[in-house]
Amino acid sequence: MVTNLDKKQIDLIKESLCVYEKARECKSLLRQQKLYFENIEDFVDDRGKSCLFRLKEMCHDLFRNSTEASYKEKLFDITVGYTFHGAMKLRENLYLLQYYKPQSEIALHNLNPQERKIVNEIGVLVKKAQARLKEEFKEVTSLSNELVAQLKDIIVLYNKNYLLPRFLYENEKLLLKTYGRKGFEEILRMAYEDGRKRLMLETAVSYLDSEYYETARGLFKRLVQADRSDRSALFLYLYSSAYYFYFKNMFTRSLSLAERASAMKVDEGVKARYREPLKRLITDLAGEIKKKRRS
Repeated sequence: MVTNLDKKQIDLIKESLCVYEKARECKSLLRQQKLYFENIEDFVDDRGKSCLFRLKEMCHDLFRNSTEASYKEKLFDITVGYTFHGAMKLRENLYLLQYYKPQSEIALHNLNPQERKIVNEIGVLVKKAQARLKEEFKEVTSLSNELVAQLKDIIVLYNKNYLLPRFLYENEKLLLKTYGRKGFEEILRMAYEDGRKRLMLETAVSYLDSEYYETARGLFKRLVQADRSDRSALFLYLYSSAYYFYFKNMFTRSLSLAERASAMKVDEGVKARYREPLKRLITDLAGEIKKKRRS
């Protein structure tokens, strides 16, 4: 059963990975001298359109006034807030350089003393912004690295979240890019007792319970092929396949699979959850097959 908290936690993880990706993109643009005020807006802004702003607000909503938030969540909230304020300073300096630097380079001989003074002051402001920019970006990069390192602990903390296995499975490429093979496997080991195998099982169950029967049966099939002795995976493969063919109006094949699943001796903790839906399915299928024979 998906709760609002489940969804909020997954959104938090998603947005955190977006922040890290955007920070890397900005770093690359800065090296190429192509980082401008406009293309940092997706990373940080003060109007709610950037991933870092959204992440800050998510953290406030989940952790800031919560008595149940763990110290890891509270620390993550602080890190995100600090990253946001550092990035906002960076954004301000980009604005100064982009919009004020051209003004500081106008010809001074056409100006009166007061106007020269203003232009010189703008020049000083621009020089200070240039000096600060690299240091500020270094700090923001360091903080975004810290943020994504702490995110590993947050992911493990949310290992009971119903949506997490599916998220990890669907976003494996992004997580590998962020943490590397070793880091990703470490997350799986810490979050799930059997690592990747457990992840696939939990993901398949998540798809099954959300009635994505085709995707679920594909994953259960892979588990059965990897371990022929896994009777729970076989039962769930038969169960999901029976529903898959039921919705394809292939009633005879569906009934055969459903009856095989019903007859199986399997862990009661697994079978109990699906016993009643399986009984209803077999009854419905028997009725549908009788109708077809009469017509």
